[in-house]
Amino acid sequence: MGKQRRILFSSMRSGRWFANRLLLAGCWLLFAGCTDIRIQPIIDTATPITPTATDVPTFTPVPTNTIEWFPPTATPRPMNTPTPYPTPDELPRLGNVLLEDDFSDPGNWQTYRSPLGNAVVSNNELTLAIQGSDSIIASYATLPQLGDYYLSLDVSLSLCSWNGDWYGIAFRVNDSENQYRWSFNCLGQTRVDRVYKGRIYNIVDWDINGVVKPSAPQKFSIGIAAQGPQLRFFANDTLLAETEDTIFTTGGYGFLASSDGYSPLTVSFSNFQLREIR
Repeated sequence: MGKQRRILFSSMRSGRWFANRLLLAGCWLLFAGCTDIRIQPIIDTATPITPTATDVPTFTPVPTNTIEWFPPTATPRPMNTPTPYPTPDELPRLGNVLLEDDFSDPGNWQTYRSPLGNAVVSNNELTLAIQGSDSIIASYATLPQLGDYYLSLDVSLSLCSWNGDWYGIAFRVNDSENQYRWSFNCLGQTRVDRVYKGRIYNIVDWDINGVVKPSAPQKFSIGIAAQGPQLRFFANDTLLAETEDTIFTTGGYGFLASSDGYSPLTVSFSNFQLREIR
């Protein structure tokens, strides 16, 4: 057994020596062959390279919006120019007094007290008062009737707060269902109507005027120039409205008040006068 191991070991050593010698021989052949390897350039250096011109992109500036420091503005549409109210000199030229009443005689007007309202002549005034009822009351004169004139009087408004309430004067009155009315509401607006056969036809609708103030208390004077079909309406000597109408040419006079019943309404009239228009 010992002899076999020595033979095996000797054989193994001989095999390793032979393998080592073979590896060294292979490496020598490899390096010996590599001595003739030369690196060839990819580009043929013998032929000179002529550079070609390359198109360089040119920069074209993008136009920018020019800044307008003071840009033109659109011409504004002209607003409606308010019509100036006439001066007192444009009031009609007046002549003699045709009729006047200082409200010292209660017999010249209808007076009453009722649940709908009161019409009372006292202290040289005719007062219409409605206390919380939904109603329209009126007081018509028993004075002579005329056609053309300038009617003037003073108005004293004591209570008026609900915008649906109104008061006014009736003229060229034929009866309670045929007349002209000039009305004022608690907003200070005015309106002209024709009452014909009981129906109300609006001639000049509610409009502000800058003369009569909203609500109460306040005092102002009014005037009506009735000359043929032409009707002009003044407050504090300022023209508020004008129109023409041919239905009524003559008649009487009266005062009216209307309330929706939400708040009391009290208005008084004094210094009633008619003068001729020249």
